[in-house]
Amino acid sequence: MKKLKVLVVDNSPVVLKILSVILEQEGCEVCTADNGLLALDMVPQFKPDIIFTDLVMPKIDGAKLCRVIRSTPRYRHIFLVVLSGIALEDGMNVQELEADVCIAKGPASIMRQYILDALAQYHRGERHDRDVKGLDGLHAREVTRELLMAKRHNEIILDRMSEGVVELDGSGRVLMANRAMLEILGQPEARVLTCRFPEYLSADEGKRMEDWLEALDKDDLQPLVYDDDTPLHLLDRQVTVNLVPLVEEDQIFIIGIFRDITERKLAQERQQQLERELQRIQKLDAMSMMASGIAHDFNNLLAIINGNVEMALLCCKESPKMVELLKEADKALQHTTALIRQFTTFSDNYLPSRSQVDIRALLADVLERTVQGTDVRTVFEATDDLEPVDVDSAQIVLVFSNILQNALEAVGHDGEITIRMDSVDGGREGEKTGLLFRQGPYTHVAITDNGPGIDPELLDRVFDPYFSTKQKGVQKGMGLGLTIVHAIVKKHGGFVRIESEPGRGCTVHLYFPLASGQNLVQTCSPDDNTIRALIMDDDEMMRIVSSKMFSHLGCSVELAENGEQAVRLYEQALEENSPFHLVVLDLRVAGGMGGREAASQIRSLDPDANMIAASGDSADQVILNPGAYHFKGTLVKPYSIDMVKDILQQVERGRV
Repeated sequence: MKKLKVLVVDNSPVVLKILSVILEQEGCEVCTADNGLLALDMVPQFKPDIIFTDLVMPKIDGAKLCRVIRSTPRYRHIFLVVLSGIALEDGMNVQELEADVCIAKGPASIMRQYILDALAQYHRGERHDRDVKGLDGLHAREVTRELLMAKRHNEIILDRMSEGVVELDGSGRVLMANRAMLEILGQPEARVLTCRFPEYLSADEGKRMEDWLEALDKDDLQPLVYDDDTPLHLLDRQVTVNLVPLVEEDQIFIIGIFRDITERKLAQERQQQLERELQRIQKLDAMSMMASGIAHDFNNLLAIINGNVEMALLCCKESPKMVELLKEADKALQHTTALIRQFTTFSDNYLPSRSQVDIRALLADVLERTVQGTDVRTVFEATDDLEPVDVDSAQIVLVFSNILQNALEAVGHDGEITIRMDSVDGGREGEKTGLLFRQGPYTHVAITDNGPGIDPELLDRVFDPYFSTKQKGVQKGMGLGLTIVHAIVKKHGGFVRIESEPGRGCTVHLYFPLASGQNLVQTCSPDDNTIRALIMDDDEMMRIVSSKMFSHLGCSVELAENGEQAVRLYEQALEENSPFHLVVLDLRVAGGMGGREAASQIRSLDPDANMIAASGDSADQVILNPGAYHFKGTLVKPYSIDMVKDILQQVERGRV
């Protein structure tokens, strides 16, 4: 008959000896471990049929050992017997432990009978006995009860902490992880316990932690710290870390505190991206002012010069030398005229002449003309769900021509250009790229070349006016190509982004929004041409960014940090006969009145108030049905300056 394999786990050598003798007398094959960590290491090799375990042990205790065994499918057949010296004081919850038998520690002679009974239950296939055996004749110890109560309180606090807390042994193995830590790691406790923590890190960070662990000495316990400026990248999260080594009973163990700052870091990155975008827009605005001022005068002057050159050509036919010089001058004039026409793209007076356009056919035609006469290979892929886009076809041809010409120059005459087109969702694309997309469908165009690529430090500058990696001059370009691309796409409510690595080519991504039938705001009746906007948000960073966006677009802005302040400001403006034309209210405010209640109070003051609901939750009931809550529109965070511009344009239209 096959021997029963029994693993006995207890930090008391005396208990280990007693149980081993009893079980071996019954013909069992016995292995022992003095803590739960060692026991979990032994289980895969020893493959026990039964485990007898104490509850209170160093490293991994009996309760955690039971949870790991029960949550691991290949170990669920193991018969679990808990032997506890605190059964009376602890009031063990047998169901919670998921043990098959629970025995209170007592005199060896009494324990022997309960151990034999447990073996008999195993043979009969009886599991999950809910009664605690061996309590008769035991007396509760008040000090033990108080210590256990304090332990439970500490465990509750630890479990409710927002910071992740982990305990490691000297080799970096996980002995304990609270709920927040398990959420950061994205794994259940059974998988995390006993794992080596460096295995969760990247190769570089893992090596840094391995070196730190190896250098730990009882006389030199230096902590390992990752602060806000240099956070640890843990899986897909960014966390601050403080790993503090301690010594107990001549053994090193480590307590780690982890704070997840991923959302804050992403918000900072979005703010920096928005600042860069605002700076770029300001540069384009400067060009817009210049373009508006010079285009008319320059075109008049060029017309006069061009007319005189053409007249001179007619008068100098007998002089070939003079004709040649005049033709060169005429060629330069044509380039100058084309450049001035490009400048008008930046002018505020220029508005795209839009119509429904099949940009797939448009792009295919531009591609064919661009690569004509070269040996460049082309790949063109497009999904079947593409819809016509509302654009100025002449301007979009200029966009495609500039990008494809850059790609052609990058690959030479024997490279490859690949074009892929598909439909994407703005919300999901915004999460993926970090760009400030509005909700809704976009047509996405990706133009890729296999040229030398662009250095990372130059990527942020490629849209700057007159920045170019090419030789300057009429023939080599003046560095306005991508600036014009950016201006045209932005005027169409779209986005441009570039991906490139040196030696790996370059991809230009273009996004064009499909038409939206949104009609937000009704009427304003202002006294002057300045829109007065009231913005309420409890996040200071968001207030600053929103204020910059609205101010940049010509608004007079006042800020409020909660609903109460917003209502007071709105009421005060009404009393001063200087009402706000637009109110943007954040729906969720920590520790104060939110946008929904504020909207209700403002409406009681002014039934015609133009209110916009702002929220980072696109599934919020107010965002889904703003009209039911007195709002006339929505802004889903993170919102772009173009989304703000759309709302302001509707306010302007409401004035007429």
